[in-house]
Amino acid sequence: MVIFGKTGKVYRRFEIDLKINDQHFDELWIDPHYEEKHKDSMSDELILKLLKEADGWLITLSSEVSGYKFYEADGKYNGKAYRLILVIPPDGSYLGVRNAYRRSK
Repeated sequence: MVIFGKTGKVYRRFEIDLKINDQHFDELWIDPHYEEKHKDSMSDELILKLLKEADGWLITLSSEVSGYKFYEADGKYNGKAYRLILVIPPDGSYLGVRNAYRRSK
């Protein structure tokens, strides 16, 4: 499903069954922002695979803006390092992926 945000940006929505940092989510919104620089090494399908592993990753709060919490999630998948930039709205109604990319570390 495609969702248009307040700024006209298109988000892709997925139904999921996921636990991150002891919080359960059944809805995922993926921001296509990652495609600007990382489309050769990242896809929605890979993001979904990474999220299944992310509950064991190092996840740190990086900022909070108007009640939205932004997290950096760092971990490995198939021997490669990745970072996901996650966002959770004030009501916790979904998990958002703002950006996703491979890391050199």
